Amino acid sequence: MKKLVTTTLSFALFAMAAISQTDTDKKEIVKAVATIEEGWMQKDGKKFASPFAEVHDFIVWNGYYFPNETRAMAAMSHQRLFDGPFKTWDIRLKVDKMKFIRPDIALIHVLGVGYDKGKEVPANPGVLMSLLFEKKDGIWEIIAFHNLDLETFQNEEVKKGMPFPAEVMYANWYK
Repeated sequence: MKKLVTTTLSFALFAMAAISQTDTDKKEIVKAVATIEEGWMQKDGKKFASPFAEVHDFIVWNGYYFPNETRAMAAMSHQRLFDGPFKTWDIRLKVDKMKFIRPDIALIHVLGVGYDKGKEVPANPGVLMSLLFEKKDGIWEIIAFHNLDLETFQNEEVKKGMPFPAEVMYANWYK
C-alpha cells in the first residue's frame, strides 16, 4: 500500500510539472508570435525575424518557397517589404491552435489579417499560417513557416462552397 501511495504521489507531481512546463512553453510560443506581429507593426525586420531559427524554411502566401533561409535573410527581405510595398500595411495575428508533437516540437496554426494602417482591422482573417517550432537550448524557434492566403473571404463563390460557415471553420478568430 505504501508503495502504491508513493508511486501515485510521484506520478501526480510529475504530471503537475509537465503541465506547468507545457503552460510555460505555450506562453513562450504565443510571445514569439506576438514578436512577429510587433516587428511587422514597428516595420522592424530584425525584430520580425527574431523568433525564427538561424536556418529555417519559409513559404510565402503565394507559394514562393525559401528553403534554408537564414534569420538575417528573413530580416533583410522583410525590412525591404516594410520600407516598400508594406510600408502602410499592418497585421493582426491570433494563435488558433497549438499541438505539441514532442516536448521540443510544436505545430502552431495562426490566423492573421493585413490591412491599411489607420483603418479598422477587418472582420475576417485573410491568412492561415502553420508554424513548426523547435525548442533548442530552452528557446522556442520557428524552423518552418507556411503562410496560406485564405481565398474564402476574397471570393463569394469559394465562400458558398465551404463545408462549414466561416464563423465555424475559423471560430477562434471571432472570439
